[in-house]
Amino acid sequence: VLAIALLGGCGGLAYAWFCSWRLKLLRAAIHEGRPCGPLWLRRLGCTFMSTCARLNGVKFASEGGEGLNAPSRQYIYVWHPHGFVSYVPSHLMGDMAVNGTPHKKEWFGTCIPLLFKLPFIGEIFTVTNARPVDRKTLESILGKGGTIAIQPGGVKEQEASRHDQEQAFFPAKLGFIRLAIKYGTPLVPVYLFGENQLYKRVSGFEWLTKLIRKFTGMTVPMVLAKFNMPLVGIFPRATDIHIRWGTPVDVGPREEDPGEEHVQEVFARYVAELQRLFDANAKECLPPAVAAKGLKVVKLSDAPVSSGAGAQSSLKGKQS
Repeated sequence: VLAIALLGGCGGLAYAWFCSWRLKLLRAAIHEGRPCGPLWLRRLGCTFMSTCARLNGVKFASEGGEGLNAPSRQYIYVWHPHGFVSYVPSHLMGDMAVNGTPHKKEWFGTCIPLLFKLPFIGEIFTVTNARPVDRKTLESILGKGGTIAIQPGGVKEQEASRHDQEQAFFPAKLGFIRLAIKYGTPLVPVYLFGENQLYKRVSGFEWLTKLIRKFTGMTVPMVLAKFNMPLVGIFPRATDIHIRWGTPVDVGPREEDPGEEHVQEVFARYVAELQRLFDANAKECLPPAVAAKGLKVVKLSDAPVSSGAGAQSSLKGKQS
C-alpha cells in the first residue's frame, strides 16, 4: 500500500511538472499568435476527437451558408448554440481550425481556462487549436492577425440549454462586439444545428448544477445521454450535425474605444443575420417541433434585443 501511495505521489508530481511545462508552451504560443505543437501531433489530436464523435454516431451531415464563399481573411467566428457541453466544437471543429476550414486560414477556438489544467483534456485542447477565453489571449491572437472562434453565451447559456428550444444568449456589455470593432474584424455567425439534441435535459436539478459550479468552477447541466444514461457527457446521442456559416457582418474601421451607439448598431445587424441564418435552415436541420419554436434570443441586460420578426426576446430575470 505504501509503495502504491509513493508511486501515485510521484506520478502526481510528474504530471504537475508536465502540466506546468505545457502551460508555459501554451502561453508562448498565445503570445506569438501561433499553433502549439507540430502539425502531425495537432492532426492526430483532431483525428482522435473526431473518431470519438463518429463512434458515438455524431457527424457532420451537411455544411452550407453564404459565409462559405466569403474571402480569405481575418474573422471572428461566433458559434451558436453553446449546448450542454459544446460537444461539436470540441470534437469536430478542431480539424477545421487546424486545417483552416472554410476560409483557408488557420484559426483558434476558445473555452474556459480551467479546462487547460485538466489531465488529457488540457493536452488535447492545447494541440487542437483551443485557447483560453480571456481578454489577453483574444487580443494577442487578433493583434497578430489571427482568426478566433468564440461563444458569447458562455456558462449562462450552458446552464439554460435545452434539447427542445434553440437559444442564443449575449452578455450585457457585448464584449465580443467591442473586440471586433477594436480590431476591425468582421463577425461571422455560425450555427451548429443538432448540438442541443445530443443530450436531453432533465428539469428540476438546476440547483445541483449551480452547486457543482460553486465548488468546482465547472457548469454541469443535468442531462440524459446515450441509452438514457445520466450525466455521461462523453457518450452523446447519435445525431446528425448541420453547420451553417452566415454572411460576415462588417464592423467598420478599427476603433479603440467604440461608442455605445456604434456597438448597439453592430449588435443589431449581427442578431439580424443570425436570425436570418437560423430561419433559412431550421426546418431542414432541426426536429420539426424544435424548429417550430424558433430561436430564443436573450440579452443579459435591461434593454430588449432588436431582432427579426421570427425571433423571441427575453430580458434578464425573465428567461425560461
